[in-house]
Amino acid sequence: MSSVPVVVAGLQLAYPAGESRADRVDRVTTLVDAAPDADLLVLPELWDVGYFAFDDYERTATPLAEGPVPALAEKAARRRCTVVCGSVLERDGDRIYNTAAVVGPAGAILGTYRTTRLFGYGSREASILSPGSGPQAVTTAVGVLGLATCFDLRFPDHFTALRRLGADVFVVPAAWPRERAEQWHVLVRARAIDGQTPVVAVNGTGPCHDVELAGGSLVVDARGQVLARAGAMEGWIAAELDHGDTRRWREEFPLPEP
Repeated sequence: MSSVPVVVAGLQLAYPAGESRADRVDRVTTLVDAAPDADLLVLPELWDVGYFAFDDYERTATPLAEGPVPALAEKAARRRCTVVCGSVLERDGDRIYNTAAVVGPAGAILGTYRTTRLFGYGSREASILSPGSGPQAVTTAVGVLGLATCFDLRFPDHFTALRRLGADVFVVPAAWPRERAEQWHVLVRARAIDGQTPVVAVNGTGPCHDVELAGGSLVVDARGQVLARAGAMEGWIAAELDHGDTRRWREEFPLPEP
């Protein structure tokens, strides 16, 4: 774990009614151009199609090489930063996955995480998508990123596994509804506290196919202290994460090996 602090930024995104997928990809890549000067950029869950657009999943799912990830990889290379491309609908043969992809400063995909636990409450995710094979951590220039999506926040064992894989930061793209906003804030901080690991949790905001998203994106340190918190507006949040501080806290307040 490097002792050099890193700047992280998350794009809390709104979903204007009538915006096409192509227009949203164009708009988001423009927003990435205007992002704060950061070492790590993070987008929300299924931002290109909108999480609750279940009728569009089959039509819009593509291999990672053909979807919005290449456009973000180009931006990562231009900005010389690491980008967690939120998550996108990945088609692999006859299966569709909710996949978070990490691209590095050279523009190459460094690793992916296919959502393992599929959400069923008020959602068709579990009936359309296939589950991934398990937790994934990706080594990057900003540290080892432990990847999760939205629903994973309810399962501490997922984050225990990421800590075991050497995660320096937990990254959580999400599409969390406003009606459960308080649970979002509690769970993000809880995963930081019990994992002694910073969390970058990036949510959507406003109406998304008739479901109101909570906003409230967060950057939390390894003690669970909030370093940056978004309100309900679209935009970037940013904070500095100090890996040295994380290491010192783990040494000062040791927990049993996960």
